[in-house]
Amino acid sequence: MMQRVYLLLAAVLMGVVSQSVLAEYMAGADGMTYSLGCWKLSDTAGQTISSTPWALMVLAVLVVLLSLFTLFLVFYQHYALQKRMTIYGMLVTVGFMATFAGYFFYYDGMLEAVTSRLTMWAVVPVVVVILQFMSFLAICKKEAAVLAEASNFRLR
Repeated sequence: MMQRVYLLLAAVLMGVVSQSVLAEYMAGADGMTYSLGCWKLSDTAGQTISSTPWALMVLAVLVVLLSLFTLFLVFYQHYALQKRMTIYGMLVTVGFMATFAGYFFYYDGMLEAVTSRLTMWAVVPVVVVILQFMSFLAICKKEAAVLAEASNFRLR
């Protein structure tokens, strides 16, 4: 039961992250503020500076889809596949964080930013990995309970 809640929370949080601003930069030369999201790097006027961070959106959507697919597998009790898909979801989320870190430092150097800061939404993928791991543990616990119940059944 709890793995459903964990997977649903992970999917919702990554859906929100995919639409949020993850980092902000303050450039020194022109005094402009730039925002980095999953789709683009834009300035305060809303002008798109770069559209290269689309890979972040692809990874975020992939995490959401893997979490939802695993959530629907819970109803069919395919424990091995559930565990495998949860591990894949964790790996894709870690890949999202690594890709975001690369973009964050790349744009920090490109914009010659005086200050750069992460928003609250930049740390949510860490929470998503923790939720996915908790879901993995709950799936393992449920599988162990089903196997223990099946091994206690004997005909005499």
